[in-house]
Amino acid sequence: MRFPGFAFFSRRAGALASGLVVFGLLVAGGEVVLRSQLQDRLNKRHIEALSYATTLRVRLERELNALLYLNSGLGAYLVVRNSSMQTSEIQDILAVLHRSNRHIRNFGVAVGYRLLYVYPLLGNERAIGLYYPDQPTQWPMIQKIAQSGLALLAGPVELVQGGRGLVYRMPLMLHGRYWGLLSTVIDSDSLFRAVQAESEDDRYEFAIRGRDAQGLTGEAVWGALGLFDQPEVLVQEMEIPGGRWAIAVRPRLADDSRGLRWLIRTGSAAAGLLVATMLYMLIRNRGLMAHRAMYDDLTGLPNRRLFEDRALMAFSRQQRQPEQLCALLFLDLDDFKTVNDLHGHKAGDAVLMAVASRALAAVRQHDTVARWGGDELIVLLENISRDMLETIAQRLRGSIQAPIDFEGHQLQVGVSIGVAIYPEAGTDLDQLLHAADGQMYSDKTSRKGGFSRPAALAE
Repeated sequence: MRFPGFAFFSRRAGALASGLVVFGLLVAGGEVVLRSQLQDRLNKRHIEALSYATTLRVRLERELNALLYLNSGLGAYLVVRNSSMQTSEIQDILAVLHRSNRHIRNFGVAVGYRLLYVYPLLGNERAIGLYYPDQPTQWPMIQKIAQSGLALLAGPVELVQGGRGLVYRMPLMLHGRYWGLLSTVIDSDSLFRAVQAESEDDRYEFAIRGRDAQGLTGEAVWGALGLFDQPEVLVQEMEIPGGRWAIAVRPRLADDSRGLRWLIRTGSAAAGLLVATMLYMLIRNRGLMAHRAMYDDLTGLPNRRLFEDRALMAFSRQQRQPEQLCALLFLDLDDFKTVNDLHGHKAGDAVLMAVASRALAAVRQHDTVARWGGDELIVLLENISRDMLETIAQRLRGSIQAPIDFEGHQLQVGVSIGVAIYPEAGTDLDQLLHAADGQMYSDKTSRKGGFSRPAALAE
């Protein structure tokens, strides 16, 4: 027995299945067409990149050949005139040739292995008189040129007179023997930018690296060496005197999707905000940790570790200037336990914070007040007279013993003070602390009964 609902369902299922099959076929067909188009596009891009690389190589060879032919003529003239050259004559010739090519930074002529003539002189003064055997980075190449009689193009190299450039060195041979050297420093940035401008095409990026005569890869000549390792890169080589250059050309990725650009920018902004926030939190938390390692959480005063560091530095300064006194004051609060027992630890904390604030106000700006532990404070005084030491001790006592308002009550504590002077009382911190602690207990004993006001006075 057939159910209409079942037939309806079957038809819908069949239609859905048919639709899915057609959709799949269309997607598959579209994928085939898409891949075919992508392959055609890749082939076209490869041909265009090859054409661009060839154009770059031809233009580089043209620019370099113009420079090298110029050097050949100049070198021949110098050899012919070797015995009758005048400095003014050489400078005039170099000036004319320098103006004839925009990429030449300067010329240099060495007689033997010493550089005697440079044009232009301005900016190249440090190169005058350069003796090549004293230049460990240049001398091996100079020797090779002198022994082989062959010119070499090197660089970009760091120049003695500052900056970087390509250096074309041609030996000057007289009767088959080395007589001198003609060096032409080429402004590599100017050269490659001129070639780039002449071959301007935003669709491509390129880089150049050198290879020596043995084919070993050298440093970057222009651009980033990483381009050679990128996908879709095309490499062409060209001969230069003494080696080869490899030119890498790579098509830039097309960016024709506004939505993608918006997504990347939004993602970058979100990631940047997240990283900045995390970095801020990390730095802030590290700062808090460093602060807590050196300061007391309740009072904000330096703790023992920081105080010990400051005390050791103060003792070192006092040793260099013995006439300046350095002293410790050891402070112990009297009746502090009574405040805690009568009003609770919250009241005790309020007293400690008030005492810390008053102690800081009672000493000088460069003095150090630290919490030693519990209800004990310690003060480091540098460059102080005995009279000022007594004044500060009395000021601390009077300020700390004044009543403290807390939740409608007036709390009051006393303070016993022990004094130790460096190096009279000891030559290290432990000895001084022991001496100051003993004086503090003596002060507490002598004052016992002298401070009779209650620790907490109700209103």
